[in-house]
Amino acid sequence: MAARRKTRIKHLFEKKAKGERIVGMECHDTPSAAMAEALGADIVHCGSPGPMGLFGHKSMATVDYEEQLYMLQAVLRGAQSPLLICNMPNTTVGVSIEESVRNAARAVKLGADGVHIEPTFGMIPHVKAIIDVGIPVIGHFGVQSERAVMHSGYAPAGTTAAEAEEIVALVRQCIDVGVSVALFEHTSEELVKWCTGNLPIIIGSLGSGPHADFIYHISCDVAGNSAFRMPASREAFGNVWKNMEDAYGAYFAAARNGTFPKSENSHRMKPGEAEKFAKAMASA
Repeated sequence: MAARRKTRIKHLFEKKAKGERIVGMECHDTPSAAMAEALGADIVHCGSPGPMGLFGHKSMATVDYEEQLYMLQAVLRGAQSPLLICNMPNTTVGVSIEESVRNAARAVKLGADGVHIEPTFGMIPHVKAIIDVGIPVIGHFGVQSERAVMHSGYAPAGTTAAEAEEIVALVRQCIDVGVSVALFEHTSEELVKWCTGNLPIIIGSLGSGPHADFIYHISCDVAGNSAFRMPASREAFGNVWKNMEDAYGAYFAAARNGTFPKSENSHRMKPGEAEKFAKAMASA
């Protein structure tokens, strides 16, 4: 099989121009990233749901950047060809412009192609500074999980005209400073469709309907293997959690009732050595 070319942002725009669907997946470990690579993913994103699902965080607000970068390294070992993006979790952007740029640079120095940010109007100067030093930024709009407390939960976004207009205004300000890819999470289908047809950037959908340039999903949700309840509007394509429960349950039962491990699968001493060992122990 011929090696895949490295996906660049220009390739995403080429696909958009041809009307070809762009497919992205969030990965948190080497196996899922390797599968995404093999399946031809255009974008692989190492996001904060990884530390939540694998390290047990109940909220993205408690995810530490060191955990995010640790997972990024695992993802980079599994995928090389897709556009590789690292999330910048809560407060890694916004404290100061210098710190925002330095934090973004840490991900790129490890091997990421760009970073993923949940911007606000006040963070536009930070986004611009990161882009100005040559680091691409994917903007995340609609439901912003890192601000769940501020927004009183995870209610779908852009469901009123006023809210949709405000989101578009924020996206446009991000476009003005160089953002070329926008991901909408649990945002009204009508808003995402309008953005896809009217804004000069790549528009992605995570639980925001089919009218987008690229479709995005989270690997553990795709496989049905999340430690937390998956939003009802996201579709799972497997039930790995149930498979693991069944397998783990069977193991515990077999270990307790003595049917595991089986003697025929055990290792044996070389011929005659058991007798020598028994004799040696008897005289010890």
